[in-house]
Amino acid sequence: MVLNTVFAPIFIAGWGTHHAFGAAGAGLASTLAIAVGVVFLWSYFVKLEHFVAFNPRQWAPQLATWKRILNIGLPAGGEMLMIFLVVAVVYWALREFGPATQAGFGIAQRVMQAIFVPVLAVSFAAAPVAGQNFGAGRTDRVRETFRAAAWMSIGLMLADMLLCLWQADALIRLFSSDPAVIAVGAPYLRILSWNFIASGVVFTCSAMFQALGNSWPSLISSGSRVITYLIPAIWLGLQGHFELRHLWYLSAVTVALQAGLSLLLLQQQVPPETRT
Repeated sequence: MVLNTVFAPIFIAGWGTHHAFGAAGAGLASTLAIAVGVVFLWSYFVKLEHFVAFNPRQWAPQLATWKRILNIGLPAGGEMLMIFLVVAVVYWALREFGPATQAGFGIAQRVMQAIFVPVLAVSFAAAPVAGQNFGAGRTDRVRETFRAAAWMSIGLMLADMLLCLWQADALIRLFSSDPAVIAVGAPYLRILSWNFIASGVVFTCSAMFQALGNSWPSLISSGSRVITYLIPAIWLGLQGHFELRHLWYLSAVTVALQAGLSLLLLQQQVPPETRT
């Protein structure tokens, strides 16, 4: 991350080299930073790691283990695909509104991703805690882990929501002073902030599905949003005279529906409480 931060202005703007690559420089900076990170990590693992090592006798494929990993990992990867589809359709719907509109949406998306980091940290931490207790047969602790993570996520998302309702313009202005960009990004943050709490619930449920060893319900939940959002969004995009706020309101409603479905699916997945 440090190297990426150092390389970015060098390759994007040409700092010190006077050879600016623009947007391509961002990709080059990330690629070089990751390559250096891989080299350092490999050197550490080979020379300094004493607890984990390669054993050639165990290199034979263990298909049963592969199947279990893919059964959890593929649905989780499918969720990322769903997010891509939603964002891609939004950009498609904004194609006639000009670069300032697309920039405002893009900046608002990045702001949301940044303020969501603490909530994602909570959900990522909840998954292994709940998973260990599920493996030990302590479903009472699994439920308690979910309740604790859900309440923490709700509290953090409530703070994010209040921040966006109060200072949406200032958050966008951190990245652009263009009034046209702010006019798009700030309303987006204000409207979407009403679904932050629902988003926190979705993140927590997704972590719990992984803890239970079955992430397919999470994919089903994400797929439901793709259907409820993409079809109306495409229809709106074809009308020619729709307003941007219609897309934002549609997004807020569909996330709330997804949160409700995730809770319903999770309730069906978690076994009754048992204490040993």
